[in-house]
Amino acid sequence: MEKLRRLLRRIRVVYRRSSRLTKTVVLSAVVLSMAALLTLHLTAGALQARAEELKDEAARLEQENQQLESNIDGLGSADSVEQIAGDELGLVDPNTVVIHPEP
Repeated sequence: MEKLRRLLRRIRVVYRRSSRLTKTVVLSAVVLSMAALLTLHLTAGALQARAEELKDEAARLEQENQQLESNIDGLGSADSVEQIAGDELGLVDPNTVVIHPEP
């Protein structure tokens, strides 16, 4: 332990003033690093917002897809054929009486 104390007493730390060029380079590196971090932060935020939008759109499309699959499953039934014939083609069952109001 005593040896260590003697050794530490003999060590001298010499501080030299750095040149103006060194200070400028270090300061420039710090400023550019901060700018890069800010840019990354802003980009990450924008990407996160876009990801949320895409998740919402995917959920909406999934719901729409399920609705369309349900509609497709019902297309072969007699009720759906009758509804399409009436809604899109204006056809009615021959046994049905249609009364049109006067204009």
